[in-house]
Parts: sequence; C-alpha cells; structure tokens
Amino acid sequence: MLALAVGNRKVAAIKKFKLHYAWVILFSACVLNIASRADAGSFGVFVEPLVEIFGWSRGDISVAYSLAFIVGLPAVVIMGWLGDRYGARPLMIGAAMLITAGTFLLGTITELWQFYVFYGFFVGSMGHAAYTVLLPVILTRWFNRHMGLAVGIYWAAMGVGPMIFAPVFRWLIDTRGWERAFTLIAIIVGSILITFSLLIRSSPREKGLSPYGGEDSTSEPRSSAVSGAGTASLHRILSERPVWLLIGIHHFGCVGHSVILAHIVSMAIVQGVSGMEAAAVLSLIAGGSAVSRFASAILADRFGGRILLTAALIGQCAPIFILFFAQEAWGFYLFALIFGLCYGGEMVGFPIINRQLFGAAAPLGTIYSFQMVGAGTGMALGGWLGGFLFDLSGAYNWSIVAAILTTSLGLPMALALPRHKTPPAAGPPGTCDGRASLSAWNRFAASSSSPRRRSRTRTSSARSS
Repeated sequence: MLALAVGNRKVAAIKKFKLHYAWVILFSACVLNIASRADAGSFGVFVEPLVEIFGWSRGDISVAYSLAFIVGLPAVVIMGWLGDRYGARPLMIGAAMLITAGTFLLGTITELWQFYVFYGFFVGSMGHAAYTVLLPVILTRWFNRHMGLAVGIYWAAMGVGPMIFAPVFRWLIDTRGWERAFTLIAIIVGSILITFSLLIRSSPREKGLSPYGGEDSTSEPRSSAVSGAGTASLHRILSERPVWLLIGIHHFGCVGHSVILAHIVSMAIVQGVSGMEAAAVLSLIAGGSAVSRFASAILADRFGGRILLTAALIGQCAPIFILFFAQEAWGFYLFALIFGLCYGGEMVGFPIINRQLFGAAAPLGTIYSFQMVGAGTGMALGGWLGGFLFDLSGAYNWSIVAAILTTSLGLPMALALPRHKTPPAAGPPGTCDGRASLSAWNRFAASSSSPRRRSRTRTSSARSS
C-alpha cells in the first residue's frame, strides 16, 4: 500500500512537471526566427563590399532590399491564407529550401540582376515570408497563459540574429572571401531551418493538446458566424478602421527604421568609422531591439496596442537626431543603443493586438498577413529611399530627415486606436477575458450574418410592432 502511494505521488509529480509542447514550439520558433533572418538582418554589412568589389552604387544595391519586400507582399498574404487552411510546417520546409538555395547562389553572383533575384526573391521575400507571418500567429494559438512572455521571447530572438550574423558575415567576407562566406552560411542556416521546421505544429489540436494555460483560463466566446471564417466576414473586418490604422502604423514605422537598418553601416563608414566598428553598430541595434521586443510584447499584452505603439514610435524617432552630429564610433554606438532599445517595440505588438481585438477563433494568420503587407511596403520604400537620397545629395542628411518624418506619420494613427478594455486581472496572464468586452471579430461576424437571418429579424420586428 505504501509503495502504491509512493508510486502514485511519483506519477503525479511527473505529470505536474511535464514540459508542455508549447515550450518546444516557442524554442523552435526562436531558432527559426534567428536563422531565417541571417541574410536579411545583415543586409547593411553587404553594401560596402558590393560597392568595392563590383562598383555598384548604393542606390542600385538598395533596390535588392526593397525588392525583397515588394515581392514578399503577395507572398505573406498567400502564406497567411495557406497557413490557416493547411498548416504551417510544409510551408516552412519549402521556405527553408528557398533560403538555403538563395544564400548559396549569392556566392556566385557577377551581375547586379543576379543579386536582385537571389537576395530579393529567394531569400528576402518568398523564403522569409512564411516565417515572418506564421510564427507569431502560431505562438498566440499555443499560449493562453504567458502569451505576452512567449511572444516577447520570440521577438527578442529576432534581434539576436543580426547581432550574431552581422559581424560573422563581415569576418567571413574579409577572411574567406565573398563566395566561400555565403557557401558556409547556406550550409549552416539550411540545416537549422529544416530541422526545426519539422518540430512546428500550427495549433495544439495537431498534438491533441490544449493551449498552455488553456485548462485554467476562461475561454473566449466564439460566435457561430466565426467558425469557418468565411470570405464575407473577412471582407467585413477589413473594412473596419482599426485594421487600416494598424496597417498604416506598421507601414510608416517600417519606412522610418528601414532607412536606418539598411544604411547605418554605410552612414558610419562615410564618417570614417572602420568596417568592423560599423558592423558592431548594427549588432548593437539588434541587441537593444532584443530587449525592447521582449519588454514590448509583455506591455502589449498588459496595456494594449495604443499605449505601446505610441511610445514605440516616439522612442524610434527621437534618437535619429543623434545621427546629424555623430562623427566617431562612440556617437554611432550611443545612437545604436538608444534606437535599438526603442524601435523594436513598433514591430512586436501586432499579433497580440490582433488576438485582443478579433479573438482566437478569427483567421489571425490572414489578418496579420495584411498588416505585414503594410510593413513590407514600408521596408521596401525605406531601404530604397535611403540609398536614393544619398545618391541624389552625396550625403545621408536627407535620408535621416526622411526617417524622422515618416516615423512621425504613424503617431496620429496610434493615438486613434481603440483603448485597451480587457482588465488584466480578469484571467490568467496572457489571456483575454471575453466577458469584459465582446471581441471585434465576433461583433463584425455577427453583423455580417446571412441575408436570410437578417430578413427574418426584420420580419419578426414588423410583426411585433
């Protein structure tokens, strides 16, 4: 009897401390986030070597950066829809193959158009689109409790990628040459992407599980109109103002920081900073953004998107003024630290805000993909604009002005967002209490119910009157 009791206690202890698969999803998502951005997050490191080796202008090189986002616009919408319909894993495996092939082929380029194709199409758009739009949405489905923490860790990992790969790329180019550098990166990145993509599941249902914390949390209301996520309902929700405000915020914020991210290394080199010191500036931005992304996701979960995005846009804009006066490495390091600690907040809150506004039953992958279209157009415009204004004026001053002005355009949109109405104490951390306020998605879906149902309502009202 005593042995049986001890055995039961051991079984109970094992069950109690058994690792929920949601944490495997989070770890895999972080690794995929880091590896998939090895090339894209290190673009600034490529500019000066390409100028030196091939004699191409900075404006022409920046076209590849813009092309990656332009070609990626339909890709993210398609990936969001396919992910909601068929699951994420096969899409991510295909994306891993594209990124691997594109990275390898970058080491073979001799013409500018080849750089456009291999970087702009293979790596930056079609390959990266799957990871960009699917992974944050998957995390919001796997976590009810600690959703803000999970998404914060994920976005922090995005900052780790450039922090690691930017100096590594520069070192490999300097010591191994352009061709060998990309061959080595292709082998390493490809192996990581394929391995961890195999671990991904789109939702807990695929493993026969509930979301982490789901067994203890208040379930969100689900309207009958939501199930199935019909096309009419999606059209309805895309006609609502908050959706377009979020798209606009993402667009203008990305224009502003992409001018910086694509050209900060060149800005430093133009002022006489060495190549390795300039690459360290980009790494410092990435490290600071890792901290801000982690903190901002938790703040979005706690206070909602209005406060988070307003603060993030102000924080992104203010330190850019330092670049007018930076002449030495320490000035760029100071800018990088402040900018990195601020700009990451502009990017992280959207999946959480979508969950708060539209509910877990909505086609969140599709909704998020439209916001990523806004981000993609912003990144494309900003990357090109920074190089174009330099070629036009012979300096980066007008590029800096453009970064400040475009970021500022997002501020009135952030202030116009609905206030966060979900009381934080209504449920476990990271959950939205559906009783506090009916989700926007459910309201929109209910209002877009079938004509037959609406006609019945009108008929019964007429009879009662």
